[in-house]
Amino acid sequence: MREAKITIVTPTFNRAHTLTRVYDSLKNQTFKDFKWIIMDDGSTDSTKELVQTFIEEKIIDIEYYWNNNAKKFYTVFEGIKKVKSPYFTILDSDDAYIIEALEKMYNVISQLDESYISATFNSQFPNGELVGTLFPNNFSGSILEMRYKYKVRGDKHTIFCTSKYLDYLKKFDYEMFKGKYAPQKIFFNQYDGNGEKSKFVNDKIRIYYQDENDLASMSNDRVKPSSYLGLMEGHKSFLNSYRNQLWKYPKALIRNLIGYQVYSILNKRNLCVINKELKSFKLLSIIIYPLSLTYTKIKA
Repeated sequence: MREAKITIVTPTFNRAHTLTRVYDSLKNQTFKDFKWIIMDDGSTDSTKELVQTFIEEKIIDIEYYWNNNAKKFYTVFEGIKKVKSPYFTILDSDDAYIIEALEKMYNVISQLDESYISATFNSQFPNGELVGTLFPNNFSGSILEMRYKYKVRGDKHTIFCTSKYLDYLKKFDYEMFKGKYAPQKIFFNQYDGNGEKSKFVNDKIRIYYQDENDLASMSNDRVKPSSYLGLMEGHKSFLNSYRNQLWKYPKALIRNLIGYQVYSILNKRNLCVINKELKSFKLLSIIIYPLSLTYTKIKA
């Protein structure tokens, strides 16, 4: 059987009340050559039964997997490992696409050469308003430049070249994050810091919905002791992936170094262990450590 050109990976947990919105936007796409992989992270609501109704309609190709709850970071990677198509994207279980989203993404990424790993587009709120700020016109480069040189803000949406992405994923051990909160940058810092290019396009293709209850839940998840490892690794990944590139962005360097030290201290690690895991900035780390230690004690 011929494989689709694009796979959409959707991690979900107790989102039966929003998943139909995703389904409706997918079945109405102008671009039809895609597969939808739903990674159910242990839902206890009616998600399984709902997805079965989608499958029975036979409008789009759907693969559904239920697993014990392992948190979004881990579940997404488990879904990506199942992708066979040349390109894939990740769509949250409470969002939606404009009708031409997949067509626009495919038209861009299918024209990129092998130096690219992804193409990133804008998102919009349900009223059509832009989420965050625009990219510089015709910009291709790194996520680091996009965020810190051009100061682009807001939640964006990315489609990836599968083979290149999986090459990095094969070398990435995410087992330690099973059942824990972890920021996405732990992974994308690695390929971005290694020089993989991204194309940034000012089309709005994803409709971003904000659920206040979900936002509150995510905020609570980040401050739990079980999240300290992921937060520590997020800052460490930023420092170790970009290394000397960060001298151009001293505020980001200092902020992430303090963040790395603070969450390391909360993970019961001393300065010796902290510096051992740093590939650069060891002297700066020694200088800043008293500040991080004081900050941690004040916030404790």
